[in-house]
Amino acid sequence: MTETSVSAIPEAIALPIERTGSESSLLSEVFDLTALARGPWRPDAAHGGAPGALLVRAAEVFGGEEMRLASLSCTFNGPVTLGEIGIEAEVTKPGSKQKVVSTKLVAGNRTLIDARAVLLRRGKVRLPGGVVDVEPSMPPPEEGRTVESGTWAAGGSLTFYGTTNTIRMIEGGIDEVGPTGSGWFRLEYPVVPGETPTGAQRAAAAADFGNGLAHPVAFGEYIFVNCDLNLSLFREPAGDWIGVASETSVDSIGAGLTVTRLHDREGPFGAASQTLFVERARDN
Repeated sequence: MTETSVSAIPEAIALPIERTGSESSLLSEVFDLTALARGPWRPDAAHGGAPGALLVRAAEVFGGEEMRLASLSCTFNGPVTLGEIGIEAEVTKPGSKQKVVSTKLVAGNRTLIDARAVLLRRGKVRLPGGVVDVEPSMPPPEEGRTVESGTWAAGGSLTFYGTTNTIRMIEGGIDEVGPTGSGWFRLEYPVVPGETPTGAQRAAAAADFGNGLAHPVAFGEYIFVNCDLNLSLFREPAGDWIGVASETSVDSIGAGLTVTRLHDREGPFGAASQTLFVERARDN
C-alpha cells in the first residue's frame, strides 16, 4: 500500500498498475488506491467520492468527445479498502444518443461497488427563451469559511476530505450538527497521474460529502454511513469548484436520506442522493 505519512503525499488518488480491454466496449484496470482516498469511518477504507470519481472516469472512456456522463448510480456492497483495487467497465447498451455502461470496483474476489452509468449525446437543442437562464444560488467559494487541512484528519494522516480537497464551508459541516449544510469543494490532486479531472469526476468526488455537511446527529455519537450514491447531471459542470447544498432526514428505524443539489459558479447543474444506515456508535 502507498505510504500514508503526510511527508510522502502520493501524486494521485489512484496509481495505475495494469490496464487491459478495448475503448469500444470493455475495460479493465488495476490501481493502487492511495491514502489520498481515505474516508472518515475506517483508517484503511476510502471516502465514497474517490471510487465514485474512478467509476465516472471508466464510464467516460466510452463516451469520447460525442457523449457526456448524465448519471451514475453506485451501490456500496462494503467498505472500499485502500491498496490494490480493480475497475471493470462494459457497455451494456450501445447507441449514438444514449449509452449505458455497467461498472464495478473489485478487490480480491469481492465486488465492493456495483454501478451503472448513462452517457448522453452532446447536442444543440433550440429551447424557449428563459428556460436555461440560471443564476448562482450559492454564495461563491470566496465567501466560504476555509476548512484547515488537518481539521478532519486523525493523527495527521492523509485523507480525502482533509488533504485531497480544498473545502470552503457556507453552512453546517462536520463540526456542526443540523439537517442542512453547504460548501464548496475543489480537488487538489488528479484522480490518476497526468490527467486533469473532468467536471463529472469532480462532481462525483464532491457529491459524496453531502451526509458529512448535513447531519442531524453528531459525529462520534452516531454512525450515518451511506449505502449508495446516485448522481444526475443535466449539464456539464464548469470550473474547478463544485458546490454542494444538502439536506438530511433520519428516522429511528435506523435509516436516513441525504438529498443534494450540485452547483458550479454559474448555478445548479445536477443533484445527488445517498441512502444512509444510521446507528449509535458502539461506545455510546
